[in-house]
Amino acid sequence: PYVDLELPAATLPERIGRLLDLGAGYLALPGGVGTLAELTLAWNLLYLRRGLGRPLAVDPYWLSLLKAHEEIAPEDLALLQVVADEEDLRAFLRSL
Repeated sequence: PYVDLELPAATLPERIGRLLDLGAGYLALPGGVGTLAELTLAWNLLYLRRGLGRPLAVDPYWLSLLKAHEEIAPEDLALLQVVADEEDLRAFLRSL
């Protein structure tokens, strides 16, 4: 029910890079500044490498914060899948 693999890293960018390299897909659950950093970097990489084949999903928690930035184009918001409930989560995990 929890992650038990520890991957030490010297810096935050190194840690995030390692997480992104290892993931088949990414799910951002409610969190703080660290989670926001991970989410925005994963989203930016998805934006820059459209069609990379690694989906990015977010809990609805993040939508109000992200939508507050009016400069974000609708097509860029569309890169994120919203996982609002267990059925959404199952569908996201099946897509990996």
